[in-house]
Amino acid sequence: MADSKDIQALARILNLQNIANGEINLENEKLSNKDYLYNILLEEVNIRNANKLKGIKKDAKLPSKVFDYTRITEGLKWQLEKIKRIDFSSTKQNIFIVGDCSTGKTSLASELGNDALEKGAKVIYITYDNLVVESRIKKKQWNKILECDMLILDDVFYLPPDENELIEMYKVLMFLQETRSIILITNRPLSSWKDMKVDTHLVETLEKRLMQDAQIISLA
Repeated sequence: MADSKDIQALARILNLQNIANGEINLENEKLSNKDYLYNILLEEVNIRNANKLKGIKKDAKLPSKVFDYTRITEGLKWQLEKIKRIDFSSTKQNIFIVGDCSTGKTSLASELGNDALEKGAKVIYITYDNLVVESRIKKKQWNKILECDMLILDDVFYLPPDENELIEMYKVLMFLQETRSIILITNRPLSSWKDMKVDTHLVETLEKRLMQDAQIISLA
């Protein structure tokens, strides 16, 4: 059975301060029914939360893809179960998803992103090329990137960068990883990054910093 404190707690969430602060008498049962009022307020809270989640999912721009679990090993399933327990709204964890084309990299990242959204984290999906553009123009989408808890970055080094692109991306990723988790999706094995015809030292430094305490998911 609902009591006055339960109703006041919901009223506080809904910013109904007169109820929350006890200005409205909830003890007069002749004028109100506590269970009825509690259920109405609870429904309002649930609707607001659902609408908020819908808006956050729209901003995330996650691809609508389903990951095929029948193609992976039991060990990888165990690893994914542990990752899904992470609260990305308060915990920073970089993740590399590496594999050839059509191995499910993007669909897996989308699933991890959706799980993080359901737990209350803000997620943004963007391709490597588009991140470069957004970091230059610094408009609305860039602001959303700065506010997110998890950045899913697709097509990382799909094509080798030139020297200027590498320097620019190094600065952007080092800045972004300070306060959020980054999921990097790449078809280029990490061991081959240093073989790109660009500044080897900078590539290795970028890899080491992103790899610090990171998890690697390899898809075949």
